[in-house]
Amino acid sequence: MQRISRREFVKRTAVTGAAFTSLPAFLAACGESTGTAKTTKLVVAAVQGNEDGPLKKVVGNYKSQTGIEVQVVEFPYADLFTKLVTTFQANDSSYDLCMMDDPWMPKFGTMGALQPLDNFGFTRDSDIPAVVYDVGTWPPPHGPVPPSEQGKAKHLYGITIVGNVEMFMYRSDKSAAPASWDDVLANAKTYNAPNFYGYVIRGKATNPVSSDSLPILWSFGGNIFDDNWKVQLDSSDSITAVDFLTRKLKQYAEPGAESFDAAERSQAMATGKAYQSTVWPGEITGIVEDPSVSQVKGKVAYIPIPQGPSGKGLGMMGNWLLGIPKGSKNGQAAADFIKWMLKTDNMRNYVAQGGIPIRNSILNDASLASANPYFKALAASFAAVPNWRPRTDQWGAVETSYGTAMNAAVAGQLTPQAAMQKAAGEIRTVMKAANYPS
Repeated sequence: MQRISRREFVKRTAVTGAAFTSLPAFLAACGESTGTAKTTKLVVAAVQGNEDGPLKKVVGNYKSQTGIEVQVVEFPYADLFTKLVTTFQANDSSYDLCMMDDPWMPKFGTMGALQPLDNFGFTRDSDIPAVVYDVGTWPPPHGPVPPSEQGKAKHLYGITIVGNVEMFMYRSDKSAAPASWDDVLANAKTYNAPNFYGYVIRGKATNPVSSDSLPILWSFGGNIFDDNWKVQLDSSDSITAVDFLTRKLKQYAEPGAESFDAAERSQAMATGKAYQSTVWPGEITGIVEDPSVSQVKGKVAYIPIPQGPSGKGLGMMGNWLLGIPKGSKNGQAAADFIKWMLKTDNMRNYVAQGGIPIRNSILNDASLASANPYFKALAASFAAVPNWRPRTDQWGAVETSYGTAMNAAVAGQLTPQAAMQKAAGEIRTVMKAANYPS
């Protein structure tokens, strides 16, 4: 996919000079004071795909209401991360806003790459889940804090505009909702049939299988780290969780599960070839409930992640946030745009364009349930306080080790125990080199 080149720098209109000294009344009437500049354009660095599609559809309304153009410059996922890191390192002013996947926050927070949103008057709204603010706060307000960040003042650096939380989908025309992972396994066995998979594993290496497996790991009481950054992947709870996914559930999964990504998983559900799996909201809107694709519309239901032996069902955050790069010269105008996006009426319009909201009042609005059958489950998933990936700037290396080992376990190349021991050893080495407890 071709990368989109950097667009022009933000245009600013300065009201200065002797020529304007005789026009104070005119300037006041225009809402400006002498010596100020009015922002006419904001540039957003965004991820290309269903995450930024609704954003592109609503920015025209912002220009109509404010006169400020919002230009959305798109990059593929990996390219966006690289572009942002380069931009932040140079303190470049090319972008006034940036879309960020929430596991990027530790990297950007540690870099000091973003402008604190609390400096622009952001306060918590009770209609928005607290975890939404927590995931955009650095250093993290709970859980382990990287050694280099301990003792630093906490600030809000990002606000969610894509309310992704990983959930669970199943064929509700065939059975009631599973309450536990034991129920998931029992249903997988019951409904597994030729050319119909009892469970779909998103087993592709690194990020895909990491995202697919972490809710199971957590629900079984396993984890990557404890609260002191001690690696937990080779604990008995973690190995039991991996065994459950890669041996027990895999008996009823699709052939070639180690190569399946999110698109293949949702395609299997949408074409009537699968009974159940985990799912992200974007897959629901883009595939499973898309009438131009789906053969099972109205036959699939959505629930929070089922309960595991830990007594909890823990979904995973995958929020996309908006933040303001430190180099932007239009911080206040950028903050005003984020506030505009959060307004209830504007968020309703965003939903109408396919956006994934964060307001409880919208997620629980019965009038929106038919068109958005996953909203109730997403509200419940937020209320259950989903987990986030470990808040460390070493996450890229950690996920590579964990996701590679998980893929090998799904493929049957390593036993669950061997896979987790391998990943744990590699991650301990990475973290020790980065001055974390080993």
